[in-house]
Amino acid sequence: MAISSAGVGSGLNVQSIVSQLVAVESQPVKLMQAKGSTLQTKMSAFGQIKAELAALQDAANALTSASTWNSKTLTSSNAAAVTGTATTDALASTFSINVGTLAKGQSVYSNSVTTGFPIAAAGTFTITSSNGNTQTVTLVGGETLDGFAAKVNATTTANGVSASVVTNSLGEKQLMFRSSSIGANAAFQIATTSADLQQFAYAGTDTATMKRGSTASDATANIDGINVSGANNTLGSSLPGVTLNLLQGSTTAQVTIAVDKDAIKAKIQAFQDAYNKLYADLKTQTAYNAATKTGGPLLGDNTATSMQSMLRTLVGGSGPASSTIKRLSDLGLEIQSDGSLKTNSTKLDSALQDPSNVKAFFAASTGTASEKGIAKRVYDFAFGALSVGGSASSHISAFQKAIDLNNKSIARFNTHIEAYQKQLLSQYNALDTNMAKLSSLSSYVSQQITTWNKSS
Repeated sequence: MAISSAGVGSGLNVQSIVSQLVAVESQPVKLMQAKGSTLQTKMSAFGQIKAELAALQDAANALTSASTWNSKTLTSSNAAAVTGTATTDALASTFSINVGTLAKGQSVYSNSVTTGFPIAAAGTFTITSSNGNTQTVTLVGGETLDGFAAKVNATTTANGVSASVVTNSLGEKQLMFRSSSIGANAAFQIATTSADLQQFAYAGTDTATMKRGSTASDATANIDGINVSGANNTLGSSLPGVTLNLLQGSTTAQVTIAVDKDAIKAKIQAFQDAYNKLYADLKTQTAYNAATKTGGPLLGDNTATSMQSMLRTLVGGSGPASSTIKRLSDLGLEIQSDGSLKTNSTKLDSALQDPSNVKAFFAASTGTASEKGIAKRVYDFAFGALSVGGSASSHISAFQKAIDLNNKSIARFNTHIEAYQKQLLSQYNALDTNMAKLSSLSSYVSQQITTWNKSS
């Protein structure tokens, strides 16, 4: 009869014996698992470095972009009268603008309405605007004055005409029509086939029953002696890259368009921040702590230490000949004892008095590496490292390959362990069975001897 539980027949603790032997045999797996954990930690640490290098690349690229150096600001000496914005296409300049009149829409109003409502007969009421918008109101008869205005408003669009019932100081009702848009094209005329509504017809001139309240007109202004106009109170085509918002008529303002130094400083700050984050992380990950006798995950990693060294070289290099700024410290980005960059605002503000010189220092892109701007050099370095086959990308790939190979080795060894455990169980179960048989035979012999002794 087969033994169902190891050690039952002989008293041997087969499970304990097998477990201990398997544990000894499994020691290499523990070592490989520890190696895999170390590799994963290294790859994660370098993956963070790679992400920070990409962020530095983006920050450097921003300092080589024409949009950064061509960005403009617009300021007005009289913001209550004129405001505006300027794009990169605007030219740095100062000009005077005299605002004449603001753009207006058209309004017309009726006399007091005392008869004709509810409307007795069916008909149509048509409003035609100079901008090409047409509103047709179909009347079925029985409409009240308020109901008629509501029907007009139901046809109103952004370029249309709305109607309002106004109660005047005498308590009488008057009907007012107003254009929804402004400018000369917002003028409108009113025609109707309803006899009750003839009192609201308007062909462009005042009648006995309809008067003009406001005349549709374009905005007018004068820029340094040149008359300009616009269909609304925003002038977007008078000057290239400039949009002017006219807020008050019969006023004057001095408008200045200049290079947006704050935007440039923000890009320089972003470059400094990205560099400091990457450099500090490289320093921490590759450092050795003598007190704790422990090292960072990337201690002794040649790729990481080479990157750190290259970054120091790049930010410590001389600027291109096309700029009078020779080093980052002359610009106001001073290298600290820990390798980080710190801004000297006074120096930076002084350097930005000549933005084109700062642009050349950062963004010059022709010639040899030493003739290129600092930001261009950093960008090129990061681009190369992050490209397929670059040092950063290849290093991550190498870590992953090592992890994959280690995992395969673990899987193969685990298969070996399983087979080894089965073999041991088979051998020790057989031994247990044989020992059980010997034990049974020994008991039988002892019983026979005892029986013989009694007989004799």
